[in-house]
Amino acid sequence: MRFAEPQLLWALLAVPAIAGLFALGAALRRRALAAFAGGAAQGERAGASVSAHRRAAKALCLLAAATAGILAAARPQWGQGTETISRKGIDAVIVLDTSLSMAAADVTPSRLARAVHEASTLIDRTEGDRVGLVTFAGAPALACPLTVDHEAVRLFLDAVDVEAVSVPGTALADAIREGIRALGPPPAEGSEAKGRALVVVSDGEDHEGGLEGIVDGLKRAGVVVYAIGTGTEQGAPIPTGPSGAYKKDAEGKLVTTRLDERPLRTLALDSGGKYYRATAAGGEVDEIASALAAMDATGAGTVLKTRWAERFQIPLAFALLALFAEVLISERRSS
Repeated sequence: MRFAEPQLLWALLAVPAIAGLFALGAALRRRALAAFAGGAAQGERAGASVSAHRRAAKALCLLAAATAGILAAARPQWGQGTETISRKGIDAVIVLDTSLSMAAADVTPSRLARAVHEASTLIDRTEGDRVGLVTFAGAPALACPLTVDHEAVRLFLDAVDVEAVSVPGTALADAIREGIRALGPPPAEGSEAKGRALVVVSDGEDHEGGLEGIVDGLKRAGVVVYAIGTGTEQGAPIPTGPSGAYKKDAEGKLVTTRLDERPLRTLALDSGGKYYRATAAGGEVDEIASALAAMDATGAGTVLKTRWAERFQIPLAFALLALFAEVLISERRSS
C-alpha cells in the first residue's frame, strides 16, 4: 500500500486539535448555560432537552469524516495492474546525489527528501517518456534503466537513502558519465533526431573533480543537462546518524556543507540546458517538464505500463457516510 499524495497526511495532525476545540466548546457552553440559569444544577435542568451523548456522537461523526476525507485526498493505492499505452517521447535519466551531505537540513525536511520529491514530481509529468535513475556518492550506480514504467522508477526512488551509500564522497563527473551510458548510444547519423536529457539533482559538492572534459562528452552524445541545486549558501552541519551527532573534521570542528551552484550551472548552460535552484513551490520542475516536452520525441509505439490501483473511493465513501450520520443524529432527547 502507498499514498500518491503522502504530504497531505500531515493534515491528520489537525484532527486532534479539532477534537480539542469541540471539547472546549462544550465546556464553554455548559459554563454559559450555568451562568444564565443561576447555577450548575439549574443549568443542567435548562439543558435537559439536549443529550450530551448525542452531541458527542455528532462530533465523532465529523471527526471521522475529516479523517476519512484526508485519507481520500492522499489517494491510497494498493494492488497493481498493467495497461497498454501509446508512447512517443524522449529519454531522460535522473542523476540523483545521495552523498552524506544530502542529509543536511538547511532545506526542509532535508536536501535528499527535497531532491526525491522533485524527482518524483518530474516523473509524474513525463508521461510517454522513457525515464531512468542513476544515484551517486563516491561512485555512481544505475538504480533503474530507461523504462516507460514510471512506477518501477518510483519504487527505486523511494528506496534511496544516504545510509545505503557504499562508497563515501561525491563523484559528479562519474555520475554524468554513468547517466550518458544509461541513455545508450546516440542516434546514428541520418536517423530521426531523439531528445536525450540528464536531470541532475545535487547540492553541487564535488570531491573528485574531472568535470572539465564532461561537456564535450555531453555534446558528442547529444545530451542536454537540466540541473537542480538543493541546499542553501548558508549551509548546515552534516548529520552522521540517528543519534543526532554531526560530522566533524580532524580538529573536532563541525563540518558545514553549502550549496555549490557553480558546477551544476556550468554543466547545464554549456550543454544547452538550464540550472534551477530547488524551491518549496517546485516551479522549477514545471519548467524542466516543459523543456523536456519541447524536445524531439521518437519511439512511437505501444508498451505495457504498471499502474497502482486507486482506492480513494473507500475512505471517501466512509467520509460521506459519517457526514450523513451526523445530519441524521438529533441533539434532542427522544420524548
